[in-house]
Amino acid sequence: MKETIMVSNLMRALQLFFLVLVTFLYPIPGQSNTSNDERRPFVKGGIEDKPFITSMARSRIGGYAEIDWRWQRIDGFTEELGFEMKRFNLFTYAPITDRLRVATELEFEEGGEEIKIETAQIDFELHPSIIFRGGIILAPLGRFNLAHDSPANDLTNRPLVSTEIIPTALSETGMGFYGAFFANQQMRFTYELYAVNGFNDGVIGGDPAGTRIPAGKGNFKDNNQQPALVGRIAASPEPSWEIGLSMHTGAYNKWEIEGLEIDDKRSLTIFALDGNFSWKRIEILGEYANASIDVPKESRDIFQESQQGFYLQTNAHFGHGWITEIPNSLFTVVTRYEFVDFDSDGPGDNHKRVTLGLNFRPAEDSVFKLDYQRGALKDPFNIEGKAAALIFSVATYF
Repeated sequence: MKETIMVSNLMRALQLFFLVLVTFLYPIPGQSNTSNDERRPFVKGGIEDKPFITSMARSRIGGYAEIDWRWQRIDGFTEELGFEMKRFNLFTYAPITDRLRVATELEFEEGGEEIKIETAQIDFELHPSIIFRGGIILAPLGRFNLAHDSPANDLTNRPLVSTEIIPTALSETGMGFYGAFFANQQMRFTYELYAVNGFNDGVIGGDPAGTRIPAGKGNFKDNNQQPALVGRIAASPEPSWEIGLSMHTGAYNKWEIEGLEIDDKRSLTIFALDGNFSWKRIEILGEYANASIDVPKESRDIFQESQQGFYLQTNAHFGHGWITEIPNSLFTVVTRYEFVDFDSDGPGDNHKRVTLGLNFRPAEDSVFKLDYQRGALKDPFNIEGKAAALIFSVATYF
């Protein structure tokens, strides 16, 4: 009997619950829930519930492309002759809020043989002088590593010091801060400081030629659980010129496993000085870098401990609007002298090069380049070889 009464009361309670539920959910005459149904995602957070779909369009996309023709001879033998789709890069930029933004760069090199994320960074602005940045960042080691896009530069080849000592493009995973301060209306100071994963053991084991810093980059997962530091400070008394000082320092080898020491801790430190100056139609820019590498004592006859290099370049612009059908066109004559020494403690193992260039820009963001290079390469035994190259390239932003 009691069980029958209990079941009857439970049924009445359920009827009352569903009556109240229907009362609240049933559409009021003259109103409709269609718009709410349309906005409701099939699965909250699922593939159809993403910000770029559910909000107003805010992402921007762009990039640049570069194609080269190259003829190169070393010691009288042709080393290269042909065409190459050197780079095809895609940029995205998305302002999430007034203070939060995301920027990425995806790089396709040599016809797609190498594909990598060059940058993927999240910026959060606390103040114009204090901005947090995290992700895959371009290391602020010299100015060229921060501004190396092919359409923006007036010669096809990147400087030797910026590829052999500072391995441009040097992208590293890390976090830190950057910002700018103004002393007056023109004088500006900028800084960047990040903790990053740094280099790995490839610095002294990744290239048969010996110590080669580029062979140790790409350390997207820290190999020794100890971050490196990289930073740059720059002063610009006025917009026409700037000088910057930067440093990258940290351990590059793995010296212990699960608390057991297996090697001595060895570090790599790179200092760089960069500057650029413009006056009327003339630009002068350059960069110097010095690297100190700890190597095992028993291997110092094989691996180099000190390396350095520099470049000095002059750009002279002329012929603006000479072609009446292309009123914004411009010509530039370029000269660059550069030198890298892979063993600063010895007489050989270096590379010097002189480049003369003439380029034509039908628009600021597009350029046709013609370069002629002469160089000399010395091996570790101080035996010299000669090199020459003729390069034609086209590069453009889009």
